[in-house]
Amino acid sequence: MRTLHRPAATLAVAILGFSLAGCSSDPAETPTDGTGDESAANIYEFETNGVEPSSEVTVRVPDDLREVMGADAGDMVIDQIVVTAHELEGAQYCAADLSMSYLGNQPLDMIAANETPTDRESAVQTFIDRIPDSGVDDEASVVEWLDSAIEGRIAKGYSESDIADSFEELFGTPVDLESDTYLSPYQDGDTGQDVFDRYVGSASDEQAPGTTIVAESLGLNDAHPQTDLDESAPETGTYVSEDYTTITVVGDCAASATDPDNAIEIELPSVDADGRSDTTATVQLSTMTDGTIGVAGEVKNYMRDANDDWIDS
Repeated sequence: MRTLHRPAATLAVAILGFSLAGCSSDPAETPTDGTGDESAANIYEFETNGVEPSSEVTVRVPDDLREVMGADAGDMVIDQIVVTAHELEGAQYCAADLSMSYLGNQPLDMIAANETPTDRESAVQTFIDRIPDSGVDDEASVVEWLDSAIEGRIAKGYSESDIADSFEELFGTPVDLESDTYLSPYQDGDTGQDVFDRYVGSASDEQAPGTTIVAESLGLNDAHPQTDLDESAPETGTYVSEDYTTITVVGDCAASATDPDNAIEIELPSVDADGRSDTTATVQLSTMTDGTIGVAGEVKNYMRDANDDWIDS
């Protein structure tokens, strides 16, 4: 699986706090504008002074910044994330639900861009690259070539060790990864399939699941299907719904709303036309046992000036 690469960048920082229920605590009161509706302060757009605590907050890259970003804004994967409380049984961990709103055909395009050859496919390609003037182009033709090579070498009077040496010269020495021991490429009586299997071993033929790709694009590890979350005995990790629109993040509770050591960092990814992944912004969630979360927001390559306008940093 390809690792999503995010270059280092200059970051502009803004702090906000909001409430998260979890750890068997009650959510903080939601600020209102006096009309009974949630105030605009519950939408966090990387303001310098942050927003008031709330049991629900929407995190998004603001429109004025998207205008400044120009064409790069078209590479963004996420339009906004609505963060709400997720109550857990017990007091060991805290959690938040992330309701994801994607742009365009995301995250499906991002998942497709990150689908790389499986371990087994990579092993087959190594054979194809190293077999001289053979015309092989897939696993079946590789095995056929090995069958023919064995028959030809036996006909020429090659010994078992001679045949093994000839394969080792072409393909290197196979290794048993479980026992960490080298294997002989060929033993008397082997077929081409036997030789191929000895080299490939238990190489997986499975792609990284979309849940893993989506979680890693957000800078999160330990991805699981959302159905794996056990409310009564939760474990830290990232739990992603089948359609990728709801993500529950379970982590340690922070000592304060500005505790960076126990913060959960979420990245807002971008993917260009060639599938290269980058980060537009990040938010760090510091979750406390009383249901309060402190969030530090960071925008890559941009900062607000004295007039609160976005400029290159």
